[in-house]
Parts: sequence; structure tokens; C-alpha cells
Amino acid sequence: MSRATGVSGAWSGAAALLLAFGATNASAAPHTPRVDRVERVSTAADGSQSDGESMSAAISADGHRVAFTSTAPSFGCAHFTPCLLVKDLPTGEVTRIDVGSGNTYGYPLPSTDGSRIAFSAGTRFMAPYLYDRATGRSERLWPENPPGFNELGRVQSISPDGTHVAYTIGNRNGPENYRLLYVRDTATGSDELISPAEEGDKVAPSISADGREVAFQQGRNIHVRDLDTGATTRVRGTEPSLSGTGTHLAYTSAGTVYLLELATGERQLISVDRWGGRNDLPARNPSANSDGTVVAFESASSDLVKGDTNGVTDVFLRTVQ
Repeated sequence: MSRATGVSGAWSGAAALLLAFGATNASAAPHTPRVDRVERVSTAADGSQSDGESMSAAISADGHRVAFTSTAPSFGCAHFTPCLLVKDLPTGEVTRIDVGSGNTYGYPLPSTDGSRIAFSAGTRFMAPYLYDRATGRSERLWPENPPGFNELGRVQSISPDGTHVAYTIGNRNGPENYRLLYVRDTATGSDELISPAEEGDKVAPSISADGREVAFQQGRNIHVRDLDTGATTRVRGTEPSLSGTGTHLAYTSAGTVYLLELATGERQLISVDRWGGRNDLPARNPSANSDGTVVAFESASSDLVKGDTNGVTDVFLRTVQ
């Protein structure tokens, strides 16, 4: 059984960033109504709302930290160059990640406990980075002497413990933005080439906890590759997100989010509306947790939860039981 939770009010003309949590009394009858609690994340530590748009959220698997981008001046961000922020949910503290003046940020990806956050940043061309909260430092991820001409890159996925990061590099020539797919092992500092340029662009790669399963998109198909056996599973869809265990794949197909159990082929509808049907507006950017029991996604659909009247894109969580 699946349930969606989420959404409250927001300021006009901006995307609200919210998380929703459900609680059920274990001793109650099976049909006791679920009680929802909604929390807006894109606020200051004192709870005051920001004065600009926030988006591109990713939550740590332990639910304690959320990374997101914002153009809100109240966060010290500029209207036209999004900055990168991390919210500590228990304390409300908001930390800004900064790699230098003039950089634009995007695609934040936290580890399970949020101690490491992979992201992309650049003044002209994006490059992949890894931020370590313990040191407060960000490291640029780039292989030594990669084949061909490469001038830009993007972080794609981080393992739950933050020890492996999948990223792509390429150039501006035709369809070669994501021509090379690598995995960085932070323990050794090595960069392993997963898919060469000859196999085409690799879009939206996602990596398992041990770094041995990688899912990536080519065209309208998803390839899930076992690096130990070389076996590849193909799924019709886009925006893949592997669970940390590598056993489940969340993805988007025709504007709808699904969850696939790879061993059995069982597929579940995630972006289900309040009446059990599909969402009325597109759902996108799914993110599976460590064992595939929770999926985060974003949508402007007003039919996913009761009382969604803000008219903007919100972030939702669905728990799969």
C-alpha cells in the first residue's frame, strides 16, 4: 500500500519547498485515518518564509537534512544565479555552500546522513563537486587525463555513505555533453570509467551504495548495469533513481513516477492521486531512499493531497508498504 503526503501554502509566484510526514497509531484499527504533518523547508532558522523561489530539493535518507537551490535574497542568493543551501531539519540551521563568486549551483545530492553533498557548479560551464560538512570544503571531481576533449561536467549520483559519486563529463559539441561516465571512490581518490564515449550520452546516472550497480538513461530507455557481472536490465522510462541497496528503481514514464523491484519486475504507481489514479499534472525528479521504501518527487498536481491550493510545484514523499 502506498500513501502520498505533502503540501501547504506558499507565496505567490514562487515554488514552495515542502516535506510531508505521516504517522499512524500502530494500536489503532487498520482503517484509522492517517494523520499528516506538513513542514515547509525553504525557511530561515526562525521559520520565517523566504522572499524568492526554492527548488531542486534532495533529502538525506535519514530525513535530517535537505539540500536545495534558491534565488531568495533573504538567503543571500541572487535573483538570476541560484545558490546552494542545506537545511538541518532538527535545528533549523541553514548552511550555504560556496565555491567562489559568480558560480551557479544545481543538482544537490546528499549522502544518507547529509554529511557529504555532491553538486554541480560553475561560472560558465558546470563541473561536479563533493562537499564535506566535517571539513566545510568542496572538492572538484575530475579524472586524470580523460579521453577526448572535455570542458564541462555534472554530478549524477552519490552512494548512501558518500564514498562513491557518479558523474559525467563531456563538451558542447553536438550530443556529447555526457559522453563519459565515471565513478569516484573517495577512499582511494580513483575515478573508474563506467561507460565510454562510444556508448553514447549517459543521462541521469544513479549509483547503488556499494558502487557496483549503476542506472543511466539513454534516449527514452533506462539501463541498469551490474558492474561485477556486466548484466544490463533495460526499462522504458527516464530519470532513474536506484535505491541504496540497488534492488529498486524509481523512474518517470509519461509524466508519472513509478517504482520497480528489479528482482521480480513488480511495478508500483508512486504519483497516485487521492482517488487511486494517476497525477493530473506531470510528476518528475524521483529520488528513492536506501531500501526503496520511500520515494520523493515533485509535481504541480493539486490532486495528490488534500488542501493543495498554492498553484505551484511542491515536493512530495510517498511511503511504500
